[in-house]
Amino acid sequence: MGRHADPLFVSAKPTVGFQGDDIVKVLFLQDVRPTARAGDVKEVKNGFARNFLLPQKLAVQATEHELRRASALRAQAEDRRLAEAKEWQEVADTLKDQKVRIEVRTGPTGRLYGSVTNTMIAAKLSEMTEREIDRRGIQIPAPIRTVGDFKIPARFVEGVSATVVVEVVADEASIELNKQMEEAQAQMTEEDTNVLDPSFEDVLAAAEAKIDETPSEGESEDSDDASEESTEEASDDSEEKSEE
Repeated sequence: MGRHADPLFVSAKPTVGFQGDDIVKVLFLQDVRPTARAGDVKEVKNGFARNFLLPQKLAVQATEHELRRASALRAQAEDRRLAEAKEWQEVADTLKDQKVRIEVRTGPTGRLYGSVTNTMIAAKLSEMTEREIDRRGIQIPAPIRTVGDFKIPARFVEGVSATVVVEVVADEASIELNKQMEEAQAQMTEEDTNVLDPSFEDVLAAAEAKIDETPSEGESEDSDDASEESTEEASDDSEEKSEE
């Protein structure tokens, strides 16, 4: 009886070459998330294998010779994953008592010019942990468009996740600009108030000026008497001229 290949790795095609095949079978040498783990044998598109996986030494053609390495590769990869998970768990534990502070541009009301993205959070986490954090592991439940604290789930590697507190604050430029805008607004409001709502002193001064312009009762009577005398004198002069 001839030797048979493991049914797990039998290809539907009689050849494993790359020429003329749209789909090819490869053995992954390293984890390529989310496509496969090291030691996995999968069918992928020809172009993906030829242009990316093989040149980067992430996979090899799934020949009988290479398939003999699959079990050993899977075991080695599992050991690496366990060690990696342990390291990342330590990182996740250190983040429990820390806030991920992100400074952004804001308006006077605290609303952001835009929103906080998973790229921004991943970059800040990478800076804090000195490890590269994949932004795809940061899942923002709802858009962040205001300042404040937000609980964000973060997945670092398979099996290791944490909830980080993201503290969104206005940057120094926004604080200074918003302060200037508030001062200008307060000044404009004060000027409008002085025009539309005069002070008690202004009302009193206007009333006194009006009183000064209005003649008193005595002055009014004197004026009337003077007018009558002038009329009588004019009448007497007219009569004298007529007699002459």
